[in-house]
Formats: sequence, structure tokens, C-alpha cells
Amino acid sequence: MELKIIKNGYLQCDKGFITLGKDMGTKIKIPVFCFLVKHPKGNILIDSGICKNYKKEWGKRLGYFKPSVEKDIVKYLKGTPISYVINTHLHIDHCGNNHEFKNAVFIVQKDEYNAALSPAPYQKLSYPDKIDKELNYRLIEGNLDLFDDGSIKIIKTAGHTQGHQSIILRINNKSLMITGDACYTRENLSHNILHGILWNPDKIMEAYKLIRGEEEKGAAIIFGHEE
Repeated sequence: MELKIIKNGYLQCDKGFITLGKDMGTKIKIPVFCFLVKHPKGNILIDSGICKNYKKEWGKRLGYFKPSVEKDIVKYLKGTPISYVINTHLHIDHCGNNHEFKNAVFIVQKDEYNAALSPAPYQKLSYPDKIDKELNYRLIEGNLDLFDDGSIKIIKTAGHTQGHQSIILRINNKSLMITGDACYTRENLSHNILHGILWNPDKIMEAYKLIRGEEEKGAAIIFGHEE
């Protein structure tokens, strides 16, 4: 099994969106990642990133975030068949190209799918204006060992959103955890700093504890928006 980390682009925003209550007013630039996992049973894309038409799709969100696309994921993966797309969650910077992978099975938490279809007012701008209901969704509830071999484990890490999920990969007898937005940066984890965009602060702290536990067991951690 192989992992390729793809830097899809960047978001320029106020740091207060990343570290709630700290350094608010400071403009920063954060990376947006997608991940390609090559497994004997099929290629897996973890998050589909920012769409190239973000200037049209993002609308009023552009008043808070300024995206840029470094690698057009659709163009980059042309010729690479994708069997599964695992969305850590359905925020607009993590699922912007879902519609381009219509032959894939989309693995999403049921809570997340429902939240994206009908977001609360305070979550509305984080989700796309429209979710493509025609995609082949596999809605799960809780944790999942994708191939029942321990190589790709999906772990529910709610907090940032109702149905956020992180992924633990086992490659060459080493563990690697892709946190997604369960934890934006090392700074968040080290100092128990909440995100500026969140659903449930208590659940975020539970996710931080889980991430620390995986790191203590030897897992390398890839944070959601850190170089």
C-alpha cells in the first residue's frame, strides 16, 4: 500500500478561524490537502479538495476565505481510477470535487451527510450550497475497517462537525493518522485550542485525546491544515 500526499491549494484567512481566541486579526495562509492511497483492492482518495471553479461556487464565503488551487485534483488524477472517496467531512474545501468522481463509492458518516443536507444556520457557509445526492454514498455510523485488514481504519472524530471522521493507515508496519479537521494544527493539539469553526467543543477535546493516544502508540500525525 502506498500513500501520496497532494497539496491541493491554500486558504488565506484570519488566524482566529484556526486558533479560536488566539492571534485573531492576523492573516495567515493554510494548506489544503488531499490524499491518494493505493491499495491492492482499489485506489482511495481522502478528501477531494477545493474545486477549480471556487470563484463561482464559494460565493459570499470569499469574504472570509481566499482560496487558491495549486493542483487541480481532477486533472492531477486523470487516468487514475478511484474506487473510493473518503470524505473526512463535507465542508466545501474538503469535498469540492466529489462530483468529478462519479464511479467511486463515497464513504461518509450518516450524521455528516444529514448535516450537510440541512446545515444549522451557523454551519451553513461551511457546507456547499448543494450536495450531490446522486453519488454512490456508503453512509456509516461510527468506526470502520474498510477492508477488514487493518490497513485503512476510519475513526469517527466528531466535534468540528457532527460526523467528522479521521483515517488511520497502516503502511509498512507503521501507523499514520490523517486527522482531517478533527485537529487543524499541532498548536491546537498542544495547547487545547479550539477551532474557530466548530460544532461541539467537548467533542473536539475528545478527538484531541484520541489523537494524542494514537501518537503515544507511535502513529505519525498529519494535521488538517498544517504544512
